[in-house]
Amino acid sequence: MRLSGKRAIVTGAAHGIGRAAALRFAREGCRVLAADVDDAAGAALAVEAASAGLPLAFRHADVTNAAAVATLVAEAERRFGGLDTAFVNAGIEQVAADSDALAEEHWSRVLAVNLTGTFLTCQAAISAMLRAGGGAIVTNASVAAFANVGQNAAYAASKGGVMALTRVLAIEYAARNIRVNAVCAGVIDTAMNARHRDRAADPDAWMEAARAITPLGRLGTAEEVASLALFLASDEAAFITGTGMLVDGGRVAT
Repeated sequence: MRLSGKRAIVTGAAHGIGRAAALRFAREGCRVLAADVDDAAGAALAVEAASAGLPLAFRHADVTNAAAVATLVAEAERRFGGLDTAFVNAGIEQVAADSDALAEEHWSRVLAVNLTGTFLTCQAAISAMLRAGGGAIVTNASVAAFANVGQNAAYAASKGGVMALTRVLAIEYAARNIRVNAVCAGVIDTAMNARHRDRAADPDAWMEAARAITPLGRLGTAEEVASLALFLASDEAAFITGTGMLVDGGRVAT
């Protein structure tokens, strides 16, 4: 019950890391308002949570829309009486492409969701946390903020921006009792990476390469990333702010 009594929003909660984190937060005593644009998967998440007796509800929210994000945060405040925690996780992948062939509209879409969406969610959450007297924000920055794998200029730029934004917000609001940190995941066994694998000319070779660049020799799990997000959101991390913590099986160390 490491988040007992806490009140949270989790974006990108219908799948993968966000889904694992939303359920984990609720199991640890947190009241969770989960958000995503995938209503069917979000409804399934809410049903699973209800069947387990977990305090989790789902609402549709597009993080690229400032009004939608503000509405999400306002609902969390109405439901819970305030907001203490936000896992700002919503993001999309970039289809692998050499930079000279990357379409401008794809660049713009990746930056809009991954970086602008993170900023808008943090902005609204911070306003609520200031009213509540403080809180903890966890962003999702990825090892792409630190390690270059090529053919992912938009994704790497977006996640590098999330890491920079995380540091700026951490320092800006430290004196007002708001901590901001990032999880930086390596290759994780999620639907996003399954799409990367399936688009590869040789899916088996893609999997072998993913394992080869990870010293622990396997893909990580969404639950392992959720565990780190839980720690950073909890009072156990009360003296940690402005950092990006790697959960990458040793990849960046190489």
